[in-house]
Amino acid sequence: MTHLNNTVTGINMNMNINLLVSHNDSLLSMYCEGSKDGDGSHLAIKKVDHPAVMDPDVCLCILGSCNGLVCLEIGDDNSIIILWNPCTRETKVLAQPPYHFQDKMFYGFGYDSLAGDYKIMLATEGPSEVMMNVFSLKRNSWRTYEYLADLRTTDQQGCFLKGALHWITSGTITSLDLADEEFKEIVPLPYCGNTDYSFGGVTSALNCLCLYNDPTEDTDFCIWIMKEYGVKKSWTRVIKISSEILAQQVFVEVDELELKVVCILENGEVLMDHEGKVLVSYNPKTRTFRNIINGKEDDEFQTTTYLETLVSPVTAAEGGGGANNL
Repeated sequence: MTHLNNTVTGINMNMNINLLVSHNDSLLSMYCEGSKDGDGSHLAIKKVDHPAVMDPDVCLCILGSCNGLVCLEIGDDNSIIILWNPCTRETKVLAQPPYHFQDKMFYGFGYDSLAGDYKIMLATEGPSEVMMNVFSLKRNSWRTYEYLADLRTTDQQGCFLKGALHWITSGTITSLDLADEEFKEIVPLPYCGNTDYSFGGVTSALNCLCLYNDPTEDTDFCIWIMKEYGVKKSWTRVIKISSEILAQQVFVEVDELELKVVCILENGEVLMDHEGKVLVSYNPKTRTFRNIINGKEDDEFQTTTYLETLVSPVTAAEGGGGANNL
């Protein structure tokens, strides 16, 4: 089970990483190979065939990835949700979610190691509460919970780590434990002294929780890593970039910057997404940028990291998504 546990708990444990990019009508797979000497990464890009169950012209939303499986929502009003392995091209269409015609507030996809079950979470807004819809691949069904608490987030796609999905909420990082399907506020934000940061989102890097802020004219763009999960003092700032220089790199004013950290390679190189229009890498050792995708005004792309595995979405539904399938 060692290989499975590694793939479940960390997406960036090696120098190399696969990035799935949905760009216009195309799906692209980007293989990023980090340089050990820190001089930069090698990038190989190839076009990937769409899942057989979808029309390439139909819009899609990447809900997350885990263990080599990518979760996609396909279509608008009459959407379907699928699990897809980009490596084997195998696909499984899931039961229709109960929210159906409602807009998603936030969402995520991960693995419940206690039950050996893949789960999807979709949060939608009710009249006076948050409706949390959880899909169990083993049960092949959805459960709906009502929450009266304010769970508004600044980032939509949850970060899966340590058996839980994570989002930024007001003043803290809220996590959803996939085993008991309960929200918890157990991850404190870092102490930043007198600097008033507005935190933009979370991701994972080197099997640790990673946090970044929204850049402004008064604050640089910074990235922190929580070296010991759940321990506030273990937050360590690993990246600091001038907001002005970053804005110039993606051709906008500082107050127009909307950044998402896609991943951090082991050599420290950071891949960032500006508003789904520009994908840029930053090497902190050489302090250099490289634009990977420069979209047009009406372009928009989505990204997720994924592992190359042989995990089958079909046998995983039957409880066979373990190490024997890797």
